[in-house]
Amino acid sequence: MKYVYLLLTLFISSIFLSCGDNHGIEPLPGRLDLNIYFSTEDIPENTEGVYLFVAPQFPPHAINEMFLSPNSLPLGEDTVITSMELPYGHYQAIGLWWYNKNTVSNLADLFTLKFNNELLPYEFDITENAPVHQTDLWANLERVDRDASIEGTIYFDRAFPDSTLLTAVAAYSQRPTNDLEHLIYLKSMDFSVDENPFHYKLPIKGPAIIKYVVVLWLSDRSGLDDFKTVGYYVDPVDSTSPGTLRLRQDQTATDIDIHADWDNIND
Repeated sequence: MKYVYLLLTLFISSIFLSCGDNHGIEPLPGRLDLNIYFSTEDIPENTEGVYLFVAPQFPPHAINEMFLSPNSLPLGEDTVITSMELPYGHYQAIGLWWYNKNTVSNLADLFTLKFNNELLPYEFDITENAPVHQTDLWANLERVDRDASIEGTIYFDRAFPDSTLLTAVAAYSQRPTNDLEHLIYLKSMDFSVDENPFHYKLPIKGPAIIKYVVVLWLSDRSGLDDFKTVGYYVDPVDSTSPGTLRLRQDQTATDIDIHADWDNIND
């Protein structure tokens, strides 16, 4: 895989790399067998690869808590049969991560999660008595073929805190209220916010309704599930509410500016 981006990109990529590679020293005792069904054989032209991940805890709290396939899945087929060696244990999520050749990693590139009948992430066990788990996953690469965008400038009220690990700007279809919704409703997230002011451009799959564009901050002592809100795009008519954007296919929404206040991270 190609990792030639900024340190922040390497950091967020490492969430899915640190624990996933089996270097062949000793085979793991269990295995996940997966049939992946793609709704289209078309591959976005800037695709570097698509990788399977499995999470013991989801969302993860630390950067070494997920398993990632060492190689991209074969693409251009409607069905892919793959497997991953895993240790015995309980697992809270299965999904796919798309890598883009041209831009820094975007958390929305986690484009497929498997859900159960209650619309919660699919969980399973690998045990000594049941060392192999078999299931199916449906995937749609059209979700990452983003043709629209949101563009604006973030104005911070003062310099970044010394304890900053990373700062991101993200777009959501609904305002999230818990850790899981931060992934379910996510449409795009850029981790490269590093200066004041910062001009951003978030790719979006159109048409789309975006109800929350937000600046998020993570300290160097926090887990990955402890983002703080620094500011969000405000409704031009009602300054107490987030603004809503209705994007057509191939449309760019401009001047979606955000005024961010560092005091908000103490709330």
